[in-house]
Amino acid sequence: MKQFLVYSLLFIAACGNNNTATESQTNNSTAEKKAEPSTHSAQSDEIVGEWEMVGSVMDTNDNLQIDEAERKNLKPAAFKDYMKLNNDGSGLFTVAKMEGRYEATAKESGDKKFLTWHDKANGPHRIGTIISVSKSELHIKEPGGHGLFIWKRL
Repeated sequence: MKQFLVYSLLFIAACGNNNTATESQTNNSTAEKKAEPSTHSAQSDEIVGEWEMVGSVMDTNDNLQIDEAERKNLKPAAFKDYMKLNNDGSGLFTVAKMEGRYEATAKESGDKKFLTWHDKANGPHRIGTIISVSKSELHIKEPGGHGLFIWKRL
């Protein structure tokens, strides 16, 4: 149930538009400038590419790894979530292929990077902490929870 809520919130946040017509007209040039790809953020070449969400597992032993026993309990994604991350920090995100930019920034302590998606209006969407990246999979820990999202490289 918690994962359904997370997916729902991500989808709603990705598709929602809280701007009124007058706000979008007055802030149009500012929003366009902010939505441009970020070249100064710490992007990681290993996460660049196209990804599709496979599903999620609970990290029952809190070791930030997907163990074989946990992988057996994989909950398939309720919908085909999509993510394309380009070298310049631009990309597409979610089923709606929402244009915007991403930042993979290191936390204050440790070498793990936190992935944040910014839509065209520069609205941030917390994706989670990048736990591991391989040629075929990307594992992201959900913000504030024990779930690990599994993405496969396309």
